[in-house]
Amino acid sequence: MKRMVAVLGLAVAVTLTAATVFAWGPGMGRGMGQGFGPGCDVAAAPNLSAEQAAKIRKIQTDRYAEASKVRSEMYAKRIELQGLFRESVLDKGKIASNQGEIVALQARMQEKGLAARTAVAEILTPEQRAQLPAYGPGFGGGRGRGMGFGNRW
Repeated sequence: MKRMVAVLGLAVAVTLTAATVFAWGPGMGRGMGQGFGPGCDVAAAPNLSAEQAAKIRKIQTDRYAEASKVRSEMYAKRIELQGLFRESVLDKGKIASNQGEIVALQARMQEKGLAARTAVAEILTPEQRAQLPAYGPGFGGGRGRGMGFGNRW
């Protein structure tokens, strides 16, 4: 009897452990991997004057703050969209409108990112811009979220 209880207890423990492992789903793990721009800090690049580095850091800081606000708006819109899909009667107009707002926010993020990268490039000399590929893809793009888990619905 004791042996049977021990075996059942072990089976339950293994099942619960397996359930939590599979609940994570596929991917590299929370926040691991490259996000928008692999975290390169153009202001830390060699051959920059102190003035150039200060200007670039300001652009990056402003871009990050603005992107954070837009990401929050997109998150709220995605939650709202999920709620619209859970309603008993689907309102296709509201769903399309909400999706359009999300796409507009994504476009705004891309436009602002391009503006920030352009502003950084204008600060650099042609010789410094020629060195950018050595720092990897996304150089000067700023910080971002990593690969991992998105919204599941």
